Amino acid sequence: MTFIAAAIIGGSAIIGAGITAYSSSRAAKKNREAAEDMADKQLAEQQRMDAKLEKQKDIYREMEFTNPYANLQNYFADMENAFEDITINQQQAHFQAQQGAQQRANIMQSLKSAAGASGIAGLAQSLANSGALQAQQMSASIGAQEARNQAMAAQGAQAMDIAERQGASAADMAQRGGEGMLQTMEMDRQATLLGIAQGQSAGANAALQQAYSNQMAATTAANAATAQAWGAVGSGIASAGSAIGGAMSGGGGSFGTMTEMSTIGAQPLPVSSGYSPTLNTATPPGSDRRLKKDIELIGESPSGLNIYSFKYIDNKYGEGLFQGVMSDEIPQNAVMKIDGYDHVDYSKIDVNFKQI
Repeated sequence: MTFIAAAIIGGSAIIGAGITAYSSSRAAKKNREAAEDMADKQLAEQQRMDAKLEKQKDIYREMEFTNPYANLQNYFADMENAFEDITINQQQAHFQAQQGAQQRANIMQSLKSAAGASGIAGLAQSLANSGALQAQQMSASIGAQEARNQAMAAQGAQAMDIAERQGASAADMAQRGGEGMLQTMEMDRQATLLGIAQGQSAGANAALQQAYSNQMAATTAANAATAQAWGAVGSGIASAGSAIGGAMSGGGGSFGTMTEMSTIGAQPLPVSSGYSPTLNTATPPGSDRRLKKDIELIGESPSGLNIYSFKYIDNKYGEGLFQGVMSDEIPQNAVMKIDGYDHVDYSKIDVNFKQI
């Protein structure tokens, strides 16, 4: 095989491997970015559901309950006796007394007539007395009727007063009972809304954990695809180096450097950094609590590691809000000391370090 042919074959192998590596790396990167985007959306949804749940909890906590039957009024407490002022009608008694006196006077008059008084004068007096008694009798009858009417009026007034008080008491009790029923219904409604909010929050938390799991799987797959692609490139370089070296050796030339290049090409090329596939930092991220502020728990990884959002106190470690772990809460084989502070190798845990 001539040198040119070997070079063409080797170059084609390298180009093919490079195209394959680029395609695989790009597809893996898209999958990883899609998983990260979904995780961010789920985090926002989880935070929104948590805020909604806290608001509903506040409403439920601040509910005030009152006794609708407090200060209940006794509508019969100030009733008056409608019969206490009824008086007797004395006309009939007076009439009876006068009737007796008149009878005695008539007797005396009869005796007097027997003694010689004028019979006509005695008859006139008797008739006059009889008319007077009849008038008094009629007046007494009217008085008795007035007394009965007065008693009946008092009885009717008392019955109306009792009926009015009973109606007012029943209406008051019905209103208070309705207020108590409304309080119960409102409490039940708020309890139902609280249960719904709790269910939504739990669902959002579960979706967030699944999104983190998908994100970690996508990152792992991306790293594996990148390593495999670059390994293919290295194999292509090794094959090209061997072909060219063989061609040159067959041509009688001394091309030991080509053989060395072949050996070097057999080694897979390194991935940029295993510490932070998202940020591609050369130094493991600082995860010492002493380097951070505004620390807030936002989730949990599939293996149970706490995931936090935080800011760095010193901007040399990065500006803005980041997502990651605390070095004192993770397996210590992923922790290393740099300048006296803990730094984490995120390639050894199932949490992604990134800016959010």
